[in-house]
Amino acid sequence: MKNTDKKTFNLGIVSIILCVIIFIWFSLRPGLFGTFHWHTGIKGAYIGLIVTVLLPIIFLLLNILKTNKATKILSRIFSIFSLALWVIIYVALMILPRLKIDNSGIKFLSQKEPLPINANASANEPIAHYAFASDPHWGSGGSNADARVKILQQIDSRNYDAFFCLGDISEVGMVAPIMQGAVDDIKANLKNTKMLAIPGNHDFIVNGYPAFKQAFMQKGDKKYFRMDNGTVHMLFIFMVWDDVEFSKSQEKWLIKQLEDIPQEDTVIVCSHCYVTGSGYYDSAAGKNWGDIPGVIERLCPILEKYNVDIHLSGHNHFFEMLKKENVDYMILGSMGGKLDDNLIYQSPYTQWLNNTDFGWLDMKIYKNYIDLTVYKYDGTILKTKQISTN
Repeated sequence: MKNTDKKTFNLGIVSIILCVIIFIWFSLRPGLFGTFHWHTGIKGAYIGLIVTVLLPIIFLLLNILKTNKATKILSRIFSIFSLALWVIIYVALMILPRLKIDNSGIKFLSQKEPLPINANASANEPIAHYAFASDPHWGSGGSNADARVKILQQIDSRNYDAFFCLGDISEVGMVAPIMQGAVDDIKANLKNTKMLAIPGNHDFIVNGYPAFKQAFMQKGDKKYFRMDNGTVHMLFIFMVWDDVEFSKSQEKWLIKQLEDIPQEDTVIVCSHCYVTGSGYYDSAAGKNWGDIPGVIERLCPILEKYNVDIHLSGHNHFFEMLKKENVDYMILGSMGGKLDDNLIYQSPYTQWLNNTDFGWLDMKIYKNYIDLTVYKYDGTILKTKQISTN
């Protein structure tokens, strides 16, 4: 092999090795594969990226099989092109979500803490008083920033034991400055209330998890976890797009936790993605953004078997109360993200739906029941419901 051939060969090998390594790293980013179910454009772009990994392989093999000036040039061009592209992708996805985020001043509720409750509550007092909301979508031009801020202010004024945000804090998770904007609003408007946040699908775009962890998680925090205090238990599962994130190991973990909890205790399960819900037809995905068969088939039997009291989620941008068998469900995606319209699909389990108002959920937990109150961002009551527990 001539010296020029060695240079071409070595360049091709280096390009192939680095492109494959970075591509594998990219493919393992949390939340990526769920996007393929719902965004054919992203799936198409991913296939295009696969082609860029194959190009240096194809033209290096061509040069080995038929060495001439043209194959040498083509091999070098595509080796350099693919290598440069993947190095740029890697550097961008490493740097953007890791730009400094200052979250000092937020009162965090740690995953490792006991749930805040009133252990000395009388029979007429709630054991715990929580606020829940989801899908504020900072960074989206279609979101309602005024409603989002007013929801934070309302929550902070009501002496809640804790506030839980169920994801999609950022419109594009990998852009750390968007996450910093969310943090700044929270610091300014949620000064007295402890907060815990879990990520949504938008918080993972494209490698957004490092930014989310920097802003809202602490060392040792996990994607799915359990919090308890006395007879009140909350389980947070990692499901941001659909059941593609609900791994077999996570499923075993969930079953084990529910088996360990006494049946008479209060159990609340939370995730970003809903289990059952109404929705609209997504022309890009060719699917109804409503009941997801895989999620219902895998989650509902578990929640029903172990008598979970309620499952809370976001993902869809509206309020909805549903009930299937013995389990209540509620979608809370109305914290500011553009509200969903043209809801052509109605879940058979729906009981109430509101896709015109932004707001949050107020939850009061008593010994034998839970009081739910849905508030509009200005403090107006939109809906109340009481569910029996145990």
